[in-house]
Amino acid sequence: MLDGSCLCGQIVFTVNKPLSNMTHCHCSICRKVHGALFATYVEAAGVQYQHGQDQIRTYESSEGFARAFCRTCGSVLPESNKDGSCYLPAGLLNQDPEIRPEAHIFVESKSDYYDIQDELPQHTYYGDGDKSRVIDTAPVEAVPGKVTGGCICGDVRFAYTGEPTFVMNCHCSRCRKAKSAALATNAFVSEDQLQWISGAENIVNYDLPGAERFGHAFCGRCGCSLPRQAAGTGVFNIPVGSLDNAPGVDARGHIYVGSKAPWFDISDPRPRWDEVP
Repeated sequence: MLDGSCLCGQIVFTVNKPLSNMTHCHCSICRKVHGALFATYVEAAGVQYQHGQDQIRTYESSEGFARAFCRTCGSVLPESNKDGSCYLPAGLLNQDPEIRPEAHIFVESKSDYYDIQDELPQHTYYGDGDKSRVIDTAPVEAVPGKVTGGCICGDVRFAYTGEPTFVMNCHCSRCRKAKSAALATNAFVSEDQLQWISGAENIVNYDLPGAERFGHAFCGRCGCSLPRQAAGTGVFNIPVGSLDNAPGVDARGHIYVGSKAPWFDISDPRPRWDEVP
């Protein structure tokens, strides 16, 4: 038996092994919901919640498919779709599930910013062709001179001008819990660069107790990860998965590799640090 939890720890669940069918999903809805460049899910026979079910909120991202998230911290939670299958975000697990990714799915929706460099099979869809074709997020008109982003329900929209100070891939356990994914890819911009277009009042900002600056911001309606400003920094941390287009600069490298998920292999040549450089 394995266990997992959300970032705030209010929701705890167990799941029986064996799990199956671990895949990296590149659909635009998963990228927006998780705020990551891809999501990693495993199929499970079922999840048993130990406590915190009253903290679960859901949003139907497409017909018959309800996305679940913690209403306090925004972690994406296990979910079931209309065929009765249960899908578990691997980033929530507290132990090694002892299975490894088998493929990349919905690669037709892959972010232009992310290059798949491992040797796993790449599938256009998931399963048998059009029967499982992904339903993408609605297209957004480009705004000259700005990088835009937002959530899938449309309540929150934002934009920034210029280039981020830097972009970094983080593998720390906090980021993995917040994004419910293998890693977080974050762009950092000054508060002068960022503009809220709509819905800033709908953002839930969770500050992790005991952490100097760490927290997670998300849409209170659909749970999508969103930009967050740590108090007193003057800098916004923007989850790259929330963006409609590329952030403007390449990622410097990978930090906190010493605590990365055991089921994820870094395949690109960017610099790596066990903690921070």
